[in-house]
Amino acid sequence: MAASGVALVARRADSHPLHTTLTQVTANPDGGLEIELRAFVDDFAAAVSGRPAVAASATTTPADSATARYLAGVLVLTDDAGRRVLLRVAGVRRAGDLVWVTLRAPAAPAGARQRLTNRVLFERYDDQVNIVQSNVRGRRQTLLFTKRDGGVAKPI
Repeated sequence: MAASGVALVARRADSHPLHTTLTQVTANPDGGLEIELRAFVDDFAAAVSGRPAVAASATTTPADSATARYLAGVLVLTDDAGRRVLLRVAGVRRAGDLVWVTLRAPAAPAGARQRLTNRVLFERYDDQVNIVQSNVRGRRQTLLFTKRDGGVAKPI
């Protein structure tokens, strides 16, 4: 009986009951943006592939091209006129049970404001919470995106 209790505790410890991502947005010296998204690899790989989540130890890092296709629909940067800004995947790497995706956006015209929409993993989890920390044009802020608010675009 005790052994099964230990196994149950270990299984709970291995899972992640919080469905969150963390994204950091910073300005590059050339005025472009660097966006780094961190997510649990099992959830992210499942979303990218459209398959059920599997244990992180058995999950490979999603390919850059599949990651780009997925993120194009759920992580959107727009300009003042509401036009999409191209986000280019600059790298995907795995660290333990996390995946880190780095994206880059070209410089916006001087004085232009951009807005970010972050609906990563909303299609998988009703309680998904996406935190975005940005440091752009000397302005630091933390944004929160939830499925309840629809991931509405917010100025960065």
